[in-house]
Amino acid sequence: MKFRSTTIGDIASVQTGPFGSQLHNEDYVLVGTPIVTVEHLGQRKMAHKNLPRVSDADKERLNKYTLEYGDLVFSRVGSVDRCSWVGHEEDGWMFSGRCLRVRPLDKDVVYHKYLYYFFTLDETKDFVRNIAVGATMPSINTKLLSEVPIQIPSLEDQQAIADTLSVLDDRIEEKRAINHHLE
Repeated sequence: MKFRSTTIGDIASVQTGPFGSQLHNEDYVLVGTPIVTVEHLGQRKMAHKNLPRVSDADKERLNKYTLEYGDLVFSRVGSVDRCSWVGHEEDGWMFSGRCLRVRPLDKDVVYHKYLYYFFTLDETKDFVRNIAVGATMPSINTKLLSEVPIQIPSLEDQQAIADTLSVLDDRIEEKRAINHHLE
């Protein structure tokens, strides 16, 4: 299997969420578009409970912070090696200012699930933690995350690797749910 060496910034766009001056607590509404915060990032998928929401007008005003299927969302502060991928259910949601969004530039070059599994590797997590700045509260930014090196195989190999891992993760989640139900 041949790999090509590159950086995240060469294969994906990295975007910081809206800053506090763009979105205030009083902008949150009961019915509207959900906003993913760091607290909603989980294993692969995002938690859907207690999501803040914004109106359609605020979603339009802040449209560059909208999520699409296949994006990755990272914690920008604290647990900087933490990320989830955006599934079909979260397509059209938004992300908060304490998060970073990674979006593949060309879906014919990089497979989003491969990118997710790359970021779950212990070596990658260690790398991201080591490039974080700040002594008391580690943080990463678009520049730091864009400079993360990555080895990518052909698109077909990326899909084969990631889809296999995804099926295994689905089975693990199913077994955990059964065990939880039995308890």
